[in-house]
Amino acid sequence: MLKIEKGKALLVDGPARVNLLSGKASVFGASVKPKAQIVIRKGKRVPFEFPVDSRIELALGNSAYYETIEGNAIPFSWKKAANEILSYKKNSVILVLGGVDSGKTGLCTYIANSLLTSKRKLAFIDGDLGQSDVGPPGTVSLSFVNEPVFDFFKFPSDEMRFIGATSPRGRVALILDAVVSLKHIALEMKADFIIINTDGWVEGDGAVDYKVRLVEALAPDIVLAIQRKNEMSPVLKAIDAFKVLTIESPVNIRNRDRETRRLLRESAYKKYLKEPKVRSFPLSWIKIEGNLKLNSDSEPLLKNKVEKMLGKRVLYCEDTPKCIVLVFRKDVDLEDEQKKKLESHLGKRVVVLRQGDETGLLVALENAQGKILGIGTICDVDFDRRTIRINTPVEGPISGIKIGKIKLNSEGHEIGLIFEDLELR
Repeated sequence: MLKIEKGKALLVDGPARVNLLSGKASVFGASVKPKAQIVIRKGKRVPFEFPVDSRIELALGNSAYYETIEGNAIPFSWKKAANEILSYKKNSVILVLGGVDSGKTGLCTYIANSLLTSKRKLAFIDGDLGQSDVGPPGTVSLSFVNEPVFDFFKFPSDEMRFIGATSPRGRVALILDAVVSLKHIALEMKADFIIINTDGWVEGDGAVDYKVRLVEALAPDIVLAIQRKNEMSPVLKAIDAFKVLTIESPVNIRNRDRETRRLLRESAYKKYLKEPKVRSFPLSWIKIEGNLKLNSDSEPLLKNKVEKMLGKRVLYCEDTPKCIVLVFRKDVDLEDEQKKKLESHLGKRVVVLRQGDETGLLVALENAQGKILGIGTICDVDFDRRTIRINTPVEGPISGIKIGKIKLNSEGHEIGLIFEDLELR
């Protein structure tokens, strides 16, 4: 048992469990009910504030940590922003920007809890591909929030858009389309407020251009920009025509290393890949999009040409705007000199894959209306029989599959990316 004095705050790093035994407590502005149990995931830090003397039970897992601090855990600028937003009219859009580990998700959580006290209908759009809380990594997801938030991870994805990568680089247009379409859905569903979280890519010309385009596409009623030093200045200068509040980052923010961020992604994959089954689909029956189309006619003329030049059988050939993709059997060797001659003759970069390279690729499965029903991973593609096998918990009719870049092994661990240095489309 741990006694916490009035006016102090408790910071807990997961994996941990906190039970309020007596007194009062709040998490990101949401009141904790007596005897309630709050679970903190590994890699997450949760702040508890205590307006009265209180007692808690604290259970810590491996690598968990806690500390008590004097004063408030929630910055004053967060409270000021929440009070201003509460005065806004309905159908208001709140966009949150900030760098990596600046507190964006915590700010979204605090604003969400503040708005829920006014009994407003609230929508949350998670646009952070690499550290998503709602929806699996590689997606942009929408969730309607109707109860206090301690961790957005516990909320289901009501609508999802598949991007297929954990970084926004090279995927900006797809992300913009995804976020804007989910905003329109939230408005159609009569959301009073829409909170939109974003990734932490804010520095460099590409990042600034991306964030400016995002602001312009969404036309938010207010932008909450978390700034620690001057990392947000180029973005803020470019969006000065919009209403912007500069918000401070919490003093006791936790910086997560690459391994912790990977573990958080993998827990999200597992959430959406529970109890999968292997399903087989004829390639001629379904529409395939993304990094490989697979159900095209495999460019027969080009395929025959390549086979004659190399004297090797090509299982699959796809001509994309930026390169030509060739798939060979596992035991086929292609020397660098052969590849260079092929590229010189064809006038395009050639990407060589071996049968089996597709195994583990993350995919999204769609119904006839284009709604994403869930995710899965590719088991294999039979290029002779023209079938694809997917390991997925999704049941029912499937009309389309979107193929991403992320590769997972059978345990749900990331094992790399396909086409990591190349944008095919």
